[in-house]
Amino acid sequence: MSNITQQQYRGAIEKLIVDFRASGPIETKRRTHQAVLIGYGWCAEVHRLAEATMHLVDHGLAHESLILLRTMFETTVSLHWLSQKGDAGALGVFTEGDRANRATAGDMQTAFNVPQDLLDQINSEPMEKTEESEVFRRFWAQCDEIDPRRQLYTVYRYLCGYAHPSSVSALPFIEYSTEPPSLRSEPKKGPSSVVQVTVAMCLIWAGRAFDEMVNGKPRKQVLRSTAKELGLIPILPAIS
Repeated sequence: MSNITQQQYRGAIEKLIVDFRASGPIETKRRTHQAVLIGYGWCAEVHRLAEATMHLVDHGLAHESLILLRTMFETTVSLHWLSQKGDAGALGVFTEGDRANRATAGDMQTAFNVPQDLLDQINSEPMEKTEESEVFRRFWAQCDEIDPRRQLYTVYRYLCGYAHPSSVSALPFIEYSTEPPSLRSEPKKGPSSVVQVTVAMCLIWAGRAFDEMVNGKPRKQVLRSTAKELGLIPILPAIS
């Protein structure tokens, strides 16, 4: 991976974004129809986040792009999990959404004067926990099902340091080479290749996850060849 230049990563990213846009009509596998609908939305989001991330990098905002990178990585892993779980995974996603809405409605009822008919509508929706909804509720559980060694969750946790107020997000603005430490209006530059490598990985893994959910796997070849060019694994592990 160290022999790959930033230009190669960037070229691969741009190629994959264009290829996704140019992909033709999608033929779903009937048995995973709902999963495909959700999966397409997540895959499209990953590609749009990739575009936004590179736009930030080009405008000197690589530090801020790491916030988007965290969402992109999380969505990619969830998409792979969904592609493995199929209809059961889709039901888990919807069930967890209903649970979250109901919890939010309860909080709003306490804090705000929310119309009763809205609360009644939310609370009337049937909700039944499933094994998959409980896994989807906890991102670390998704990661553990895919990668028991927790390498995926370690990457996610690292990126969370930039997405939440933390010492990780603050340190680039502090210059400790002076006494006393001085403050910077611009963050210290980190290794910019980290952003491009992660974006490329997400595009490949999200693309392959969704490709496995549709007939013919139309993008398999371009995704596999791009992964090989960059020395990246072509797809996340299957859930046993």
